[in-house]
Amino acid sequence: MYKRCIMILADGARADRVSAHLAAGRLPNIQEIFLKTGSYHEGTTVFPSTTGPAYFPFLTGCYPGTVNVTGIRWLDKRQFAKPWFFPKRRRSYVGLETFWINHDMDRSIETAFDIFPRSYNIFNSVNKGVTFSHNKTWLMRLWYWYYAHLTDRWSLVEQAACEKVLDVIKKPFDFCFAVFPAIDEYSHLSGPLSRATDDAYFKLDDYMGQIRDALAKKGQLQDTLIWLISDHGFSATHTHFCANEFLEERGIRTFFYPLIFKKNCIAANMMSGNAMAHLYFKDPSGWNKSVTLKRLVDLYGTMVDDLVREPAVDICAVRGEEGAIEVLSKRGHATVRRNGDLISYDVQTQDPFGYGKLPSIMSSQESLSRTYGTDYPDAPYQLGQLFQSDRTGDIVISAAPGYDLRRDYEVPEHHGSHGALHRDHMLIPIGCSAKLTGDVIRSVDVFPTTLALMGQDIPLDIDGVSRV
Repeated sequence: MYKRCIMILADGARADRVSAHLAAGRLPNIQEIFLKTGSYHEGTTVFPSTTGPAYFPFLTGCYPGTVNVTGIRWLDKRQFAKPWFFPKRRRSYVGLETFWINHDMDRSIETAFDIFPRSYNIFNSVNKGVTFSHNKTWLMRLWYWYYAHLTDRWSLVEQAACEKVLDVIKKPFDFCFAVFPAIDEYSHLSGPLSRATDDAYFKLDDYMGQIRDALAKKGQLQDTLIWLISDHGFSATHTHFCANEFLEERGIRTFFYPLIFKKNCIAANMMSGNAMAHLYFKDPSGWNKSVTLKRLVDLYGTMVDDLVREPAVDICAVRGEEGAIEVLSKRGHATVRRNGDLISYDVQTQDPFGYGKLPSIMSSQESLSRTYGTDYPDAPYQLGQLFQSDRTGDIVISAAPGYDLRRDYEVPEHHGSHGALHRDHMLIPIGCSAKLTGDVIRSVDVFPTTLALMGQDIPLDIDGVSRV
């Protein structure tokens, strides 16, 4: 039984880069903590594979669709149909709106901060349940982020994160969640395989060593559960595609960030991680109605087919009739339906993911195990969880590797992107100082596994399962 838990989230860490550095002996502290006595897995994150929504699984055991926070940016069509002063009409968790993320989630869902009374939070905007005094970076997070954004000194932020974790270790505590952002930021700035990004992995290993040594000095190493996790992977970006221009060229006036005061729009584009986007369309009868693939064809002819043919677009998932999800790619067309733990996957022409033969109905775990080794691990089930939320777009775009979906208004220019369904974005490192069971693990499994290892009851209505 573990008495306390520390979760270190290395934002943007790719599973294959961590595995390669471990194999080469370049991460000795991480190797000692997780390979000698614990567990290390290349697990799967959630869709969208992006900062913020992909934090929720670790803290709640729930998918973004379950929590009802479906991206860094989203639009709620039912609320958007109301006057401008109504809350929760649309969001962008970039800047000051990040403070709304805890109010936007399903408030009935408990977080780890709710469960463990002596919880601490460091550089994490998802912090429902943390007391003000234990939220170590509530206001200063934005200052650190903007300073580092302007100076590229993300090492300063990570040094502060480490120091704050070490300060927590000096106190009685039950749970500590800390975000280390440098890998993500340098992957955006210089690419996920750059020297600057690799240096961030090596520095993270040093911080892990400092945390381990501080616990050992207090005699708490053996009864402290330690996790090293990531919210998403990355791919290098060589070409930017603008979905706004694509729609505007077809006479579809589009609302998007940062131009949020445009009037008379009949579509909205909400992009996350630069490689995933929600597209919302106004039905002639009003905004508060879902627009299906059939309706889009009636309204805009070949627009969806034209979008799928764009080189930047890998997958288009479109609302179908009676709750179906129509999955389109240059390879083919399939229909996905989710019914509780079951997912149905019916190929209409050719398989849009290129899977080959799959059962038409699969359990959640079967869907994961049968697709894990492909270019699109867990994609059917991830689409099923996302489309359960009304805040999901009428079309969801997953970008092709090498492309992203935001050409303008991104300063500095991004050379790495994430958010998509491709394995480069979906596979993440999951290190645990305890032994875990199972070959494949999802990020939603971390939360119930933590509760089990710390002697807590696991909520019945979450998406993850315990791996002990």
